Amino acid sequence: MSILVTGASGFIGTHLCRELLRQGQPVVALCYPEITSDITALSSHREFRIHKGDIRDTDMMRNLIRSHRVKSVFHLAAQLPGENDIDDPFPGFDTNARGTLSVLNAAYHGRVRIFVYASSMSVYSEPPQYLPVDENHPTRPGTVYGMAKVTGELGCNLYSGAMNITVLRYAGAYGRGERESNAIPTFIHQALNNKPITLYGDGTQSSDFVYIDDVVPGTILAWEKNKPGVYNIGSGEETSVRELAKRIVVLTNSRSEIVLTEQRTERPFRFFLDIAKAQKTLGYSPRSLDEGLKIYLKEFKS
Repeated sequence: MSILVTGASGFIGTHLCRELLRQGQPVVALCYPEITSDITALSSHREFRIHKGDIRDTDMMRNLIRSHRVKSVFHLAAQLPGENDIDDPFPGFDTNARGTLSVLNAAYHGRVRIFVYASSMSVYSEPPQYLPVDENHPTRPGTVYGMAKVTGELGCNLYSGAMNITVLRYAGAYGRGERESNAIPTFIHQALNNKPITLYGDGTQSSDFVYIDDVVPGTILAWEKNKPGVYNIGSGEETSVRELAKRIVVLTNSRSEIVLTEQRTERPFRFFLDIAKAQKTLGYSPRSLDEGLKIYLKEFKS
């Protein structure tokens, strides 16, 4: 019996596959649109199988789950939000909503026992109605990506009678392998080169930043504990963009100046997650932002 990880070539997916293999678990990695070098590097493991395919191909999904006798699924595959989602919302919504339904249906027919769905903090209303944001907060997303993730959660509810399903609403994960255009690697690159760190808006907008080596254990705990429900996976720590930049300047001993711009930010509000439920029920215990940044900086420099 195997564990299927969809979106295995993504940021979180790659780290999750690596950790599951380290624990001796047999893993089937589903990648699309390409199989990355990071995933290929794991192919030396005897219990590792790589497949390329689109999660919307339900026949392929059913065959994959049946042929590998998959009994647990980590569904991480998703099309990330883009700049033109409102102009052309259909590709992202189709992949993230209908694709999730396709994986759920295949899991149902394959008699999968445990299903872990990677949702997002983007499902919550923007700006949030209260802080910190717990799992009971209204889900009224302001993006196509968030709307599709909520639709995926509704699909999970539809199939929850056939298998144990856990929904994880991730905060903004950072760490080795993330997109270079994200805030933290951008700020680190600017700081290490003593270049100005540019912030959109007044820098008071905040978010929840969680280190990848906390996200992965939290995800595996959801599978191990097998206690269905919805859980926030974040740091539980509110950090403004300006404070984030200041911490990076200090940790890198940089001479960079922090410069505010008038360009509008996509999230001009305060936000962070309440993670008490995951802490109490799953035993989830993330490190602080400073601890995570120190580790990431060492990896970034090397």
